[in-house]
Amino acid sequence: MKRVGRLAAVAAAALVASAHVGSPNVVFEGAAGPYDVRVVVRPPLVVPGTADVVVRSSSAELRRVVVRPVFLCVGVAGAPEGDVAQRVPGDSSAFAAQVWLMRAGAYSVYVTVEGARGSGTVVVPVMSVATGRLGLSTPLGGILVVLGVALVAGLVTIVRAAVGESLVPAGESMSRPARRRANVIAAVSLPVIAMLLFGGATWWKSVDADYQRSMFRAPPLVTTVSAVGPRTMLRLTADSGDLYTPLAPLIPDHGKLMHLFLVSEDARSFAHLHPLREDGAFRVVLPPVAAGRYRAFADVTTELGSAVTLEGSVVAPQPRIAVADGSPNDPDDAWITSRAAATIAPGAVDSVAPGLAIAWSGGAGLFTPGHDTELRFEVRDARGVVADLEPYMGMPGHAVITRDDGSVFIHLHPMGTISPTVQRLFALRDKGDTTVNGRLRIDDSALANTPAMNGHAMPASGALSFPYEFPKPGRYHIWVQVKRNGRIVTGAFDAEVR
Repeated sequence: MKRVGRLAAVAAAALVASAHVGSPNVVFEGAAGPYDVRVVVRPPLVVPGTADVVVRSSSAELRRVVVRPVFLCVGVAGAPEGDVAQRVPGDSSAFAAQVWLMRAGAYSVYVTVEGARGSGTVVVPVMSVATGRLGLSTPLGGILVVLGVALVAGLVTIVRAAVGESLVPAGESMSRPARRRANVIAAVSLPVIAMLLFGGATWWKSVDADYQRSMFRAPPLVTTVSAVGPRTMLRLTADSGDLYTPLAPLIPDHGKLMHLFLVSEDARSFAHLHPLREDGAFRVVLPPVAAGRYRAFADVTTELGSAVTLEGSVVAPQPRIAVADGSPNDPDDAWITSRAAATIAPGAVDSVAPGLAIAWSGGAGLFTPGHDTELRFEVRDARGVVADLEPYMGMPGHAVITRDDGSVFIHLHPMGTISPTVQRLFALRDKGDTTVNGRLRIDDSALANTPAMNGHAMPASGALSFPYEFPKPGRYHIWVQVKRNGRIVTGAFDAEVR
């Protein structure tokens, strides 16, 4: 297995994945012209395949919705015409459509809505990758076995008849030698048929193995902890071999080349860090979190339009100093250590700083897997009044969700699960802003953060809402991060999904 010593300049690949673990659906909430919309895209497990698209709006004025898949390497000019979405029966606010994703790579679903106040379009990035295999159920497998045995028996019977009864003149009986010869040939045909079946099964396994090799597998995150003076340094690289898909060159998302999230096994300690690239690897000083084993999730974005999450683990030693003086850590880093979470329910509050709390404001907190939901929180000051916020890396707030066993991870914003940088990449492609070799011209100024992205303006209020679909039942941990008076604070919550 080959070692890839750096994350920022490994070979370009055609396959990409979205920045999630175990949470494939894409959710966007924002403005399409004069209309507020929520778009949910459920990508297929296999490619080519069809993605389900659901568009909702609080406005009853929508008359027509058109969805159009656009491949990044082709752009709008080379994309097929859009499909008209149909109203969902019994839900006047929702439109649904299916779009084909024909190739592996970065797509965007262009959603155009039309109504009494005109029309508007929003771009929703979607990663088209093979991520699973369609299984064969036991009942269906049993039926196929029975049918297969019947077909083999029928084929042997046909062979026997072809060399036996079919050669006997009409009205005559088959002689004993002829009957014996037909039986022998029929018996010999059985191993021949078995060899054909074995050859077919071998071919099928080879095709299945080729497909499994084509499935996206993010390179594992390789971590090394070492002491550097009074500080504890964490070094990060990607391990890529035959089983893993290499990454393309990285570009900043929210102004950072990497967003690293550390989650302790008991979920009481959490860190959101931004490692710096140095000598072909990423490095960051570990904050003074509690000692122990942590799950590590590193979000990176490539110039191919992929937002990828790398997974690994870190064993944090006992903090050597309370605060790492002279640390190169990013000013947007934040963490909490050994703090119990509030269980989401009416009245749930987490006191995150003196005179500041983050409260759940979303009602009963009953969550069902696969259902579009809103995670609502309020940042309140000492008087219990909703507080004003400052932009935190271009967003009103950030949320991180993991399942208790680490099988689900997602980095959310009020605009949903998508990467704002990938939206801008599609804008560059639509402008034809490419090099002579067809590569996108990546201009850091064009990718810079802004308070308003694609119509989702930065609110002054501390009332936050994160759209999401929990993928499966279980216990989940949610961290909400905001910035107020120059300080980043983190609220911790737990939720049961049934």
